[in-house]
Amino acid sequence: MSFHAKLVGVVIVAVALFCVVAAVAQEKAPAPALLPITGTVKASGADSKLGCPATVESRKRVGEKWEKVIYNVVNDDNGKKLAKEADGKRVEIKGTVETKDKVEWLTVKEFTVVVPKAAK
Repeated sequence: MSFHAKLVGVVIVAVALFCVVAAVAQEKAPAPALLPITGTVKASGADSKLGCPATVESRKRVGEKWEKVIYNVVNDDNGKKLAKEADGKRVEIKGTVETKDKVEWLTVKEFTVVVPKAAK
């Protein structure tokens, strides 16, 4: 086999390997699952020191007990909409939660205001 043929073979293998590595590198991590969260919204106001438009007070089960948890709502369009439309109301939220510096941050994907059932 000539030097030229070997060189062409090495180049083809290198290009193929590069394509595989590039494809793997471009794969995105799967999107985090949307969590269902039910809680009460409290708008923070534009001058909030929290840096978020609202908080959501909810409860989560830890072992045998239920504990209160407060989520800071991420300051994006959905978070601002939640603060504006649901202040003081109970809501069902689908979103993602990320903990930063021991603070729970909630990115709202969608929400529904819970209408209380009429008393009988």
